[in-house]
Amino acid sequence: MKNYFKKPKYSVALGFILLPMILILLCFIINLFAPPKLQFPQPSTIFSDILLSLSEKSVLQALKNTLLNVFIALAVSFFFGILFGLLLGFNSRRWNLSQPTVDFFRSIPVTFLIPATALLFGIQSIKNVWLLASYPCMLIMVLNVRAGLNKLETERTLSFCIISGSTNPFKKFFKVTLFEILPDISTGFRIALSYCIVIVTVLEYTLVGSENLGIGYLVYDEFNRFNYVRVYSFIFLIGFIGFLLNKIAELIDYYLFRWSKNNSNDFK
Repeated sequence: MKNYFKKPKYSVALGFILLPMILILLCFIINLFAPPKLQFPQPSTIFSDILLSLSEKSVLQALKNTLLNVFIALAVSFFFGILFGLLLGFNSRRWNLSQPTVDFFRSIPVTFLIPATALLFGIQSIKNVWLLASYPCMLIMVLNVRAGLNKLETERTLSFCIISGSTNPFKKFFKVTLFEILPDISTGFRIALSYCIVIVTVLEYTLVGSENLGIGYLVYDEFNRFNYVRVYSFIFLIGFIGFLLNKIAELIDYYLFRWSKNNSNDFK
């Protein structure tokens, strides 16, 4: 039996079994300290309410709006993060000059930038949500692209130039450099994905982009109605969505970058 759990795929399966057990234990621990009015509902009540909520059009529309914001923010941050990461990261002097600026903006909370975007688009515009979410995710991508370039082995590039007999910079990039930094780009994307879900739902909770209501707004609305079962249902639903999206990204990472030494081979 012990040999089975040494294999990654069996340990992953065990993780799926442990997840509901951990959630049930968490509910029990919270109820030990929560006041009577805020007692955590039974896990079975929450899970049944999740299934019930998924049959409601308003919830499905809010979920669609949230996922749309997440995907737009990820696409914007992915494109500009790689673009700026390559422009700044290829040259050490250029990176050293820009690093203080990157670190400065990386330290500013997204919610503090709401007034700036509200002046441009209005507080209710849906653009505020994906624009604010893409900003920190883009910086994550920039740092990961730079990390990949920093680890680039010059011997590989020199070997390619000798074997191919070409010093064309575009060929060197697409034949060697790109493959070297792809695992770091993938890692940055997976980190940005989790951040993006958190930021989008928090912005929706603060009523930013209320032009198209998302799942974060529903949490806020149900909390004001004192419907705590539905509040916890939406919180768990956000967690499940994040888990599912991360697992999809992990699968894509595994099948596309099997050659990478950083690949954990968790699905073998």
